[in-house]
Amino acid sequence: MGIEAEKYVRELDEEQVLRTLIESTSSVTGKRFFYAIVENLSKALGTEGAWLTVINKEKRTLKALAFLMKGEWYDDYEYDFTGSICEEVVMADKLVHYPDNIMDIYPHSDTLRTFKAVSFMGAPLKDVDGTTLGYLSVLDTRPIPADDRLNGVFNIFAERAVAELRRLRAEQKLREREEKLSSLLDSAMDSIIEMDSGLRMSLVNSAAEKLFGFGAGALEGHDFARFLTKESRGKLTALIKELEALPEGRKKLWIHGGLSAVTADGSPFEAEATLSAFEVEGQTFYTLILRNVSERLEARRQISSLMDAAKYLEEEIMELGNYDEIIGRSP
Repeated sequence: MGIEAEKYVRELDEEQVLRTLIESTSSVTGKRFFYAIVENLSKALGTEGAWLTVINKEKRTLKALAFLMKGEWYDDYEYDFTGSICEEVVMADKLVHYPDNIMDIYPHSDTLRTFKAVSFMGAPLKDVDGTTLGYLSVLDTRPIPADDRLNGVFNIFAERAVAELRRLRAEQKLREREEKLSSLLDSAMDSIIEMDSGLRMSLVNSAAEKLFGFGAGALEGHDFARFLTKESRGKLTALIKELEALPEGRKKLWIHGGLSAVTADGSPFEAEATLSAFEVEGQTFYTLILRNVSERLEARRQISSLMDAAKYLEEEIMELGNYDEIIGRSP
């Protein structure tokens, strides 16, 4: 190790680096977190620049979430990594370090040439499933010596960076699942209502809101029992007790005879219904699926009434026919 390299490593204060890292990132997330990581990594290693990127595998590009070079921040920096040192880092499973003469190895790199790079250190940032999310790197206009202390400090920053990327990825997946679930619920023709153990509605789809005559979000938090007739309230309570006795995985019932309910304006309706139960963090919730069958029942009643009327008329006609025959036989 040369004199310059010895000075480079000797000036590294690991304890101060860790303190600074914790203080600068403990209360921030997202973009501010990544800026803090990049800025403090560059300061800790004494390099001219550092950056943290995320990968777009389809476009084969890397987009910088934070890019600092010679005291200047570069926003919206995105580039094709094909054939570059960045591609080597992305494909690697460990830290990549070129202590000196990086331009001899990658002579066609515009980025390295622009910043007059001499040395480079970078590591891939991977999710727990092995998916490469991006990478963290530093470069300098002087050699970065090969030293375990430097590597250790760099890896600490990389671990903090990947932890935040994983958190953001998990949040994104959660949002996507919630959006899909919301779309699924709102596209359903049947009314879907989720209730807690006190029958307070915690989730209601748009079909249920329309059925009961309420606007978006207006039903949540209300006691569902208030929308049932007295008989149906008792029926639902009994069915919930019946559900509790069923084994896990089989807590679902078809409500024989359905439920009788009323809308916001007091209009009654009959509904076919199913009831199921599930637990989240020790709390029991119920899912009730309703289908308004009042129109169908009314149509059946009308058909039955018309059939009765038709039968009555048929009998009347037959009697009239017999009456004509009697008249015809009269002297």
